[in-house]
Amino acid sequence: MGGFLLIIESLVSLESVRARIDQVLQASGKAKEVLDYVASTRGKGLRPSLVLLIMELCGGTKAAEAIECATGVELVHMASLIHDDVIDRSDLRRGLPTVHHRFGTQTAVLAGDHLFASAFHLFALSSDRRVSQVMTKVIQDMCAGEINQLLSPVTTEHDYFNYIHKKTACLIGGCCRLGAILAGRSVVEEYRFQTFGENIGLAFQLTDDVLDYRGDDSVMGKTSGKDFDEKLWTLPIILAYNRHLVGNDWHTSDFAEIRSLLETHGILDEVWQLAATYVQRAIGALKQCPESTPKRELTRLVEHIVERSY
Repeated sequence: MGGFLLIIESLVSLESVRARIDQVLQASGKAKEVLDYVASTRGKGLRPSLVLLIMELCGGTKAAEAIECATGVELVHMASLIHDDVIDRSDLRRGLPTVHHRFGTQTAVLAGDHLFASAFHLFALSSDRRVSQVMTKVIQDMCAGEINQLLSPVTTEHDYFNYIHKKTACLIGGCCRLGAILAGRSVVEEYRFQTFGENIGLAFQLTDDVLDYRGDDSVMGKTSGKDFDEKLWTLPIILAYNRHLVGNDWHTSDFAEIRSLLETHGILDEVWQLAATYVQRAIGALKQCPESTPKRELTRLVEHIVERSY
């Protein structure tokens, strides 16, 4: 955990993003109370950090525009989490009550909508219309993925990877692509950095799925076993099922029993190692970039994914 915080706290521009979020979420009346709470529960800043670091790595100089785009992607992420918590009926997010738990479902949905609208206002200010185009496609993919998951939950490895690509990887990939766009890089390089980000996203989701069975509640700021309680076929469960270690009714077992089975048979370690493979792919994509502070920061940020405890 410490490594990631050290990275993002060292970026003065990330502080500018946080300040810009506070400006964008200014409101009056009861809306102010809700949006102030939303702003206070924001995360560590992985996605805006990627926009800023990739732009700097690519030699970009549009600092003010990058701040607007980085703020926008963080607002998109915050909005998606608010809506996810409504859908999942989650009571905690980063150790605090979720927006819907504190203010009600209707207010939470509207707050998420407000964040999405605010994000696209910022994207529309960019001098390059591809910024809005890329982020529109990202959100379309994210929503389509969640609709499919709601109506036809994944139970196979193929469908699982399609889902986590839409759930997590496409937004992180989009953030990295925005950095390249802002730096005026070629379309080929845009897609190279998008793939870099998608590898990060896949690694991040895989470790998340392991930590749901292995994590410490007091460290994670959320309840472990949430995926189990929601009967989600994440990769650890899919692998256990494919190897005939559990049946279709695995969710009727005790959580501790399933967790012990996944540990005993090395499945959690196997999924974690797969995440490490995606991390190495991402780091490998940076090798052709010249040595620089942004490259070192990005490498440390990516390495932290398989070092974290939540």
